[in-house]
Amino acid sequence: MEDKLQNFIRWIKANGLNSNIPTDADQLQNLSILDLTKRKIRELPESIDALENLQILKLSNNRLSSLPQSIGNLKKLKNLQCENNLLESLPSSIGDLESLLVLNLNGNKLSTLPDQFYNLKKVTRLTMAANLLETISPKLKNLEKLLYLSLDTNNLKELPDAFAGMQSLYYLDLSYNKFKTLPASFEEIDELETLLLEGNDIENLPSLESHDMLMRLNLNDNNLSKLNFDISMLEDLQILTLDNNLLEYIPNEICQLKNLNHLSLASNKLKELPECISQLENLIELDIDDNEIAKFPENFEKLTRLRNLYMANNKDLERPNISSLEFCDL
Repeated sequence: MEDKLQNFIRWIKANGLNSNIPTDADQLQNLSILDLTKRKIRELPESIDALENLQILKLSNNRLSSLPQSIGNLKKLKNLQCENNLLESLPSSIGDLESLLVLNLNGNKLSTLPDQFYNLKKVTRLTMAANLLETISPKLKNLEKLLYLSLDTNNLKELPDAFAGMQSLYYLDLSYNKFKTLPASFEEIDELETLLLEGNDIENLPSLESHDMLMRLNLNDNNLSKLNFDISMLEDLQILTLDNNLLEYIPNEICQLKNLNHLSLASNKLKELPECISQLENLIELDIDDNEIAKFPENFEKLTRLRNLYMANNKDLERPNISSLEFCDL
């Protein structure tokens, strides 16, 4: 261990980091937080495992193309931040980080993950956005403690049916991939509050009716021609965005969403809004830009909390007489 500590000290000095990181062996051995953010580092030495008490390691915004195999020896590491680097692969030892709770790998060049990655059974927050991932293993089901998962902006075409055990997952971002369908086990995620599916090729959704805790649902930029589930079951929903789809109508069940405050339906094929839309008594913002709507429903002016209304590029719609309106694009 002494040799490893001396090796790491030499690395610190060679990279001009000694003004920020202690070079005393005892201090290093007891170090719990190491912040190497934005230090133009191209490699991390194998001797990193000399820091046996390290709990937080921040490596974001560097030029790392790989991580050392020895990183798996950091048995007390709880938080690993490695965002915005050049990682093309992960060492198999990543799965040995038995205490890891938070892992941020956003903005790298990862196309695959080693099988051992799915041994990270304690991870609660996992972010891997803006990579080149093409597949996710069915072993994803091992990560049952996940609370927050971001896989947006990758090259994923499908996901394994691995979500049944993720009973505490509250945030899921799958935006900007190539999904046409979603796994059936989505229905079994009990505590989901945010579901972001923007920028995919989804034509049919799995039933979302079980997600009665969902507060935000983003389905922008897909190929949806209808909502084939009872949306009224999403009783906590506050933000619903359906821009840039193929919707010709919105089901009347949407009017039962009493907590809905933001509704965006821009760039669809809507010819009318539901007659009952005035029942959305908490609606603050409505976007119906770029549709084929010729008139508002009767009682539309009862939306007395509506502050922002986007209604351009329809069929001669006239600005409604709603005193609460602060902005209208006509």
